[in-house]
Amino acid sequence: MIDQIKNKINNLSSSAASTEKAGVKQSKAQVQKVEQSITKNKVDVDGGKVSQFVNKETIKNMAKQPPIDKISTNRIKSAIANGSYPLDLDKIADALFDAYKEMKD
Repeated sequence: MIDQIKNKINNLSSSAASTEKAGVKQSKAQVQKVEQSITKNKVDVDGGKVSQFVNKETIKNMAKQPPIDKISTNRIKSAIANGSYPLDLDKIADALFDAYKEMKD
C-alpha cells in the first residue's frame, strides 16, 4: 500500500514537473514572439523627411533670413522711444491680471 502511494506521488510530481517545464517553455516562446513583433514593427515617424509640409529647400531659404523682422522691430522700438506708439494701459493691465490668475490656478 505504501509503495502504491509513493508511486502515485512520484507520478504526480513528475507530471507536475513536466507540465511546469512545458509552461516555462511556452511562456518563453510567447516572450520571444512579443519581442520579435516589437522589433519588426518599429515606427518611422516622418519617413526620414524633414517634414511633410516643408521641404528642405524652404528650410534652407528660411535659414538665410533672420528669424525676426529687424525692420519692424526697429520701427516699433523707435516709436516707443518717441512716445508715438499707442499703448492701451487698460488692455495691458487686464492681460497681466489674467496671466496672474492662470498662474495661481
